Amino acid sequence: MKKENTKELVTLRERPMKNGGSSLLLDYVVDGVRQREFLKMYIVPERTPIDVIQNKETMKQAQAVKAKRTLEIQGGAYSLSVRPKRTGILLTDYIKKLEAEYKEKGSESQAQTLSKIRRWIEKYGKPVPLGRVDKEYLLGLLRHLRKNLSDSTTHTYFSNLGTVLNKAYREDLILVNPMTKIDPSEKVSKPESMREVLTLDEVRALALAPCMNENVKQAFMFACFTGLRLGDLERLEWTMIVPTEKGGLQVRERQQKTGAAVYVPLSANALEWLPKEKRAGKIWTLPPRNEIGIYVKAWVSAAGITKKITFHCSRHTYATLLLSYGADIYTVSSLLGHKDVSTTQIYAKIIDDKKRKAVDSIPEL
Repeated sequence: MKKENTKELVTLRERPMKNGGSSLLLDYVVDGVRQREFLKMYIVPERTPIDVIQNKETMKQAQAVKAKRTLEIQGGAYSLSVRPKRTGILLTDYIKKLEAEYKEKGSESQAQTLSKIRRWIEKYGKPVPLGRVDKEYLLGLLRHLRKNLSDSTTHTYFSNLGTVLNKAYREDLILVNPMTKIDPSEKVSKPESMREVLTLDEVRALALAPCMNENVKQAFMFACFTGLRLGDLERLEWTMIVPTEKGGLQVRERQQKTGAAVYVPLSANALEWLPKEKRAGKIWTLPPRNEIGIYVKAWVSAAGITKKITFHCSRHTYATLLLSYGADIYTVSSLLGHKDVSTTQIYAKIIDDKKRKAVDSIPEL
């Protein structure tokens, strides 16, 4: 008679704690990769009858989670077994694979961000399989990032890592996304950014100042009057400039960052910075991002502007110019392709600050 295999798919374990109690966790294996899931449930030292009752209730809840996880594994057992067993892939190798995919799509900036995240993970410690990334690992990585980077950069990298893990979950490479187990209070909040913008006079100064790369100058000035991101400008083609119903021209494109479709009417100022000669394909041939930054910095300096201006400041400038000259925030939000008007409100705050400074500049009687 064949001996029945009674080995459990999911094991409930206790990890001793300094106070004499223990922390409960689930231990299971999927496609040869061991998973540890900490339940945030604790057994307390049984000093009173109430402690005994509390521990029984805690164990009851833990057993319920164990049963649920067992059913989830059993339910996905067939599909997991027929798929190539790739869950042993290293986290850094998986990120490198995504980098290549983004580059192939033309999303160079996203690929660069992932490359930077991967290098910081490599600095953090020994390689870890994708299936072994858990809450504890992520919190340790978060502490490492905060120790070496600004809160703003840490927030960006950690958010992007969450997107990576979510993709791995959707591809069934991991059973759960461990990022979802981290409480928002444990993460780094995104600091409110101080966005540098150009005044209309400063935009005029840039228009008159020489730039070492004419394509960079034209694209930047065009962005000041359309709000398009650099990534969108890099792939902008003449076919994306189409007539409006009233006879003008507009840019019709799907934003690279958000995927949102936007229609941006082209003013006389914007049209002025389009190349005079139309060629098939892309409107501008722009240099690599690091070179663009060098050109913009030198150009801004040549215009006598002392602000720290990056290419993306052209988008901020567009938003604040619209608000300064009477556009309502909902119209600006639509033109920028924001999914939520709250994202646009930072520009309204900049305008309010400028108004306050203008009022305070009046001398006392």
